[in-house]
Amino acid sequence: MQVNFDSGGAVVIDRIIKAYGFRTKLQLCKHFGTTSANLSLRYKRDFFPSDWVIRCMAETGASLEWLANGEGELLPNEKTKEAVLTDETLEKLERLANLKEKGAITDQEFNELKAKLI
Repeated sequence: MQVNFDSGGAVVIDRIIKAYGFRTKLQLCKHFGTTSANLSLRYKRDFFPSDWVIRCMAETGASLEWLANGEGELLPNEKTKEAVLTDETLEKLERLANLKEKGAITDQEFNELKAKLI
């Protein structure tokens, strides 16, 4: 696998946002504890964001190949399965979503707990 550390960073950042499931770039800034100015600078410089890629891999399970080059699968270890959602599971998911909306749990905590339920 080839990684170009001198260019292509902007599309990598877009894939990081997708891996986390964020809808906005501001959500990524909040999650990483950085400013929108820093994010803008990273887009303009277009350097490979290796620090963010490593963190994203650790927190989401996203594959390096997908993050770096857009090849392969986002989550290669995720088995294709048909989820059977019971009423109890749906209620738990709704409670988790409410906690996330209220700021009681982070996006990462929400995703981890949701993965355990499904």
